[in-house]
Amino acid sequence: MTPEPNHVPPKPTPPPLPTVPTLPTAPAAAMPPRGPASPAPGGPHGPEPPGGPPAALARLDALYARPFPERREHTATGTSGPGFHMARLWASGPLWDVDPADAAAARDQCVEELAALVALVSARHGEPVVHDLAEALERSAMGLPVPPPLELLSALVPRVHAWPDDGRWIAVGAGRPEFGQPCQVVGVIAEGPLPGGG
Repeated sequence: MTPEPNHVPPKPTPPPLPTVPTLPTAPAAAMPPRGPASPAPGGPHGPEPPGGPPAALARLDALYARPFPERREHTATGTSGPGFHMARLWASGPLWDVDPADAAAARDQCVEELAALVALVSARHGEPVVHDLAEALERSAMGLPVPPPLELLSALVPRVHAWPDDGRWIAVGAGRPEFGQPCQVVGVIAEGPLPGGG
């Protein structure tokens, strides 16, 4: 008889592992909605229209931060000297050979730019003193002494809105453009008593 092969009993199947319950996954926190992007600081530069009073106010702040020079200096936008800075803060385009209606619109815009800038500076320093520069212009024309920068300022604007500021004064005014010249808003930072402040 042929011997039967050794019978190997099958290995018992191990019991299934217990199922481990999983924790529910928390939903990812949603990012808060983003608001409108903040405008970039600063503003356009140069004598062409810079886009409104905020840029003009930034220019005035820049003037305030600059030290006064020891001697008079002239730049493309103004003049500085011992104890003062004076600069153009806003200007229209040139008015040569433009339609009279466009020239009138530029002058109106200049008035609006000045009013908006006065409101911004007044929010910081209170109501301004409005100082007429007719006397300074007349004295300068007669060769009589006029303290700087009023002798320069009176040739550019008929009056200024001025604010005292701890031994200094801040002033802005809208220019009286010569024929064909841009309308402009001028700003001043100067040491000394406030002109027209009594």
